Amino acid sequence: MDVNVHPAKLEARFRDKFFVEKVVEEAVREALAPLDAAAPLGVVGHQSSVIGALGSFPLELFGTDRPTTDNRQPTTPLLQLFDTYIVFPTDQAVAIVDQHSAHERVLYEDVMRQLSGDGATAQRLLLPLTLDFAPAELDAIEAHRELLARIGYEIEPFSGRSIVVHTAPNPHPRFEAARCLQELVADLAGGRFGGWQNRLERFAATYACRAAIKAGQTLDAGEMRELIVRLLTASLPAHDVHGRPSMVQLPKEELERRFGRT
Repeated sequence: MDVNVHPAKLEARFRDKFFVEKVVEEAVREALAPLDAAAPLGVVGHQSSVIGALGSFPLELFGTDRPTTDNRQPTTPLLQLFDTYIVFPTDQAVAIVDQHSAHERVLYEDVMRQLSGDGATAQRLLLPLTLDFAPAELDAIEAHRELLARIGYEIEPFSGRSIVVHTAPNPHPRFEAARCLQELVADLAGGRFGGWQNRLERFAATYACRAAIKAGQTLDAGEMRELIVRLLTASLPAHDVHGRPSMVQLPKEELERRFGRT
């Protein structure tokens, strides 16, 4: 920690910010464990709505099974901006979701369940992939072979620096199996997510970062709606695996102030 970052010594900068955030999060979770308030963020009843740091969001507004009297679905309009952000109105604000951060959070929680359960459903590739890796990356593949299999990658050595991939995960329609594996292995070999002390969490965070929908990818209405519902029902929807926000809100009061309506 460098306490000299700010002249007045009011700010401190940590070299491993991600690790510090993780330690604080775990300490708070442990302290709140006996309390009812420590239940997953804002899930009320049978997940009919989500409240908490992100505000209040009735999930039926995003396409769940609650039709109106004329059998139309009372859905909230969604708009994608710059092929990166999903925007929708709430009662008292405009919500803006970063599609990559949101999907990263969703995938991380999915993968943690897969790693501790029966694994993910994989699709067998019609034409197996043959990929080359550096020696350190081949070591990383061997060290994480079981975890790679649990998320859907069935890999076997081929010759020299090459491996063959027979099956791959399919987390979304635009998923690039070869590119994701190459980036995932490079991160594992380079220790990019070293701030995660738990091996499973580190692996899940690395995969979620590389497999998630990217900024700049166009989503259709159904994909946006599914992503929003999955984010709002996640345990920690407010942030991605890096600690960045997955959603921000522009309050109605701020809009009124900017347009001189206060």
